[in-house]
Amino acid sequence: MKKWNFILLLLMLCGLCSCQNHNNPKTVAQQLVAEWTGKQVLIPDKLQCSFGWKDTAMAACTDLWNSYYKVLLYVHLDSGSCSNCKVRFFEWKLLMEEADSLLSNKLSFIFLLSSKSKKDLRFLLRSSAMNYPVFIDTNGEINRLNNFPSKTEYQCFLLDKNNKVLLVGNPTLNPKIWKLYKEVITGKKAAPQEKTTAVEVDKAVHDFGAIKVGGSSYAVFRLKNTGDHPLIINHVLTSCGCASAEWDKQPVAAGQTTEVRVEMKPTEAGFFSKTVAVHCNAKSSPVRLTISGTASSK
Repeated sequence: MKKWNFILLLLMLCGLCSCQNHNNPKTVAQQLVAEWTGKQVLIPDKLQCSFGWKDTAMAACTDLWNSYYKVLLYVHLDSGSCSNCKVRFFEWKLLMEEADSLLSNKLSFIFLLSSKSKKDLRFLLRSSAMNYPVFIDTNGEINRLNNFPSKTEYQCFLLDKNNKVLLVGNPTLNPKIWKLYKEVITGKKAAPQEKTTAVEVDKAVHDFGAIKVGGSSYAVFRLKNTGDHPLIINHVLTSCGCASAEWDKQPVAAGQTTEVRVEMKPTEAGFFSKTVAVHCNAKSSPVRLTISGTASSK
């Protein structure tokens, strides 16, 4: 595992070097990797489990801990902060879909959300349409047992079947870390990546204006392939279950344009701003788009 840790350390340093820190970034990364590699994550005896914003029996969640490999994400949510921005559920959904198809049930995902407000947690799970078991800690017990790193980018781990840390790093923040996770799980190097291209978007934001709850409206984003290789859109993910996307699955030749069509069906009144992430072979992937507006019940 020393080889993997060295590679991961280099990746982490690349992400940290751009940050201003009173401590040497290289030293911080080295200390964290040395401290956490091989360390066992401790789990409280009683931990509440929620499925799709509804409480569920722990028995329905225990199988997640029995996987040969686990990705564990710990997030502490402060009142008033952007919860969706911290958790990034819409990014995790894409990784989970890929894991289901490529990793043959070798990997499970453990989401540990810590907050004193159950109301805030339920709102987060409901608004993100996260239909996957999530563990909730309202007493801060999980962090007291483990004393997780304070920096959010290090509060994610690849664990083995005994909950010992193999790798440190959040794959939703850096696709190279996700590639490394997959290499460790499969025991082999990933296939060479497809050729990349460049893309331009006619607009990055679409404002629906006023829209009725229960109604439906569409936004069309046009993406032009300005690179030298065919543009391939692998997936389009929205940050809310109230929005869905359609796109052409065929490669888009250099110089040609394709469309991503997003349908919005508000379920609650009020202002909304949702992210649409276009995952493709562009260097700027995921290409982030925004839909916004105000939903009214009248």
